[in-house]
Amino acid sequence: MSISPLFRWPNSVNHFITTELAAGDFIVATVGGVPYTLPVKTVTNNTALTLVSNFTGPTQSGSAWSAVPRLALNMVTAALVAQSAEALRGLNYDKQNWQQVFSGTGNITVRLPDQSEFSGPSWKYLSDNMATKSGGAVPVNQGGTGATDAAGSRKNLGLGSAAILDAGPDIGKVMTVGFNSVGIGSVNDAGVPPLGNYNRTDIPRGIYTGAPTAPGAPGSNGGAIALIMNGSYGFQLAKQNLYSALQYRECRAGAFGDWWTLYSSGNTTRASDGTLKAASPIVKLFADGSVETNEESQGVTVTRQAVGEYLIEGCIGLNADAAWGGIDGGFDIPTDRNKQPRIWLDYKVNADGSIVIKTYHRMHASAPEFARNRIGHTDANRTFTEIVADGEPVDIPADSFVSVRVEMPVNSIWNQKQKDILEAMEKAEYERQQETQP
Repeated sequence: MSISPLFRWPNSVNHFITTELAAGDFIVATVGGVPYTLPVKTVTNNTALTLVSNFTGPTQSGSAWSAVPRLALNMVTAALVAQSAEALRGLNYDKQNWQQVFSGTGNITVRLPDQSEFSGPSWKYLSDNMATKSGGAVPVNQGGTGATDAAGSRKNLGLGSAAILDAGPDIGKVMTVGFNSVGIGSVNDAGVPPLGNYNRTDIPRGIYTGAPTAPGAPGSNGGAIALIMNGSYGFQLAKQNLYSALQYRECRAGAFGDWWTLYSSGNTTRASDGTLKAASPIVKLFADGSVETNEESQGVTVTRQAVGEYLIEGCIGLNADAAWGGIDGGFDIPTDRNKQPRIWLDYKVNADGSIVIKTYHRMHASAPEFARNRIGHTDANRTFTEIVADGEPVDIPADSFVSVRVEMPVNSIWNQKQKDILEAMEKAEYERQQETQP
C-alpha cells in the first residue's frame, strides 16, 4: 500500500529515505499533536514508501519525522518484557509471602525478589499466642501479673513483703552484701581489698578475706576470714586455710582478747582410752597391721612383721609435739577400765624415717587379781594358767589400737595440698591487685 501524501518529502531531503529507512524499520511523526509510530513494509524510492498497515490519522504535509531502526525498537521491547516479568515475579512473591503471613502456624520465611530471605513469626502465630486480658489484666500463665495494681501483682507472683523494701543498713530495709553494708558477704565482691588490720572496730557485719600477716590476725599461711559483729562489741571468727582449725576472739569496748582455737573431729583424735588429743598427723595402728590415718598423715602405710612388731613407712620419724610429751611421747597406748596400761611399747626410728613399733604384754602383779591383766585360761579345777608372760611380745589388743604421732615429709599429700592452696590464694590476690590498678 502506498504511503499517503503526508509522507511525501521535498526533493531536497528525498535522499534520506533510502539511506535511513529499510523494510522492518519504523518512522515516528507527530500529526495533529498526536505521535504515531508506523512500521515500514517497503521503501519505494526517496519520495515514497509502503506501510505495513493503513495510516488512519489525518493528512498533513511537511511534518517532521524520525527513523527508528527495528533493532532499537526490539531492544526496547525486550527490556519492557523483562521488566514486566520481574514485576510479575515480585507480585507472585508478594502473594506467597502474604499467604504465609496470614496462614502460617509458626515461624515463616519471607523471600524477596532479590532472593534475600528473613524469618519471623506469622500473624496467625502471634494471634494464637497473644495474651488475653481478664478484667484488664494479663494472666500470669501468659506472661502477665494477673492484676492491674502493684499489690495484686506482687501477691499473684508470690512476692513477699521484702519486694517493697529498699536496700540499706537501716531498720526496715533489706540487708545487702559487702564491705559497706550489714549483710554477710565477701568484701572482694565490692572491690575492696582484704582486711589489712583485724583490730579495726569500724567494720560492718560481714565475712571478709584478710591478710594473714595483718595486725591482729591469728597468723598462719593462707588468708583468714573474719566475721565482725556490731563494731566495738562483738567477736571474730577466723580460719587460715581450708584445713586449719577455726579460731575466735571477743571484742569488748574496742579491746580484742586472745585468739582461741575451737577443737573438733578435724583437729583432734580420740585416744584408745576415749580421751581427745590434738591431732596432726596421727596414725592409728591396729592388731593385724591395718592403719587408720587422718588428713595430715595420708600416705602412711603399716606392715605387721611379726607378733607385736609393726613397721610404719611414709613418714620421717616422730612428731615432737609437746602436747603429746615431746618426741619420745608421741604414743597413746590402750588402758583398762582402771587406766592401767595393757601393753609395753618400744620403738626405733630407722635412717629413712620409718618407725618400728614393738608391743609387749604388760601385767600388774601388785594389783588385785581382777586388775592384773593376765592372759591365759582356767581349767576344770579353776586353776588359771598363764600363756603369755609379762614382757613377752604380743599384738596390740584386738579391741583397741595404738595412736602414733608422726612427722610427715614436705612432699606428703597434706603438705602438697597446703602448698597448692597457698599458691592459689597468692595468685588470686595478685590478679585482684592487677585488676584494681588504675
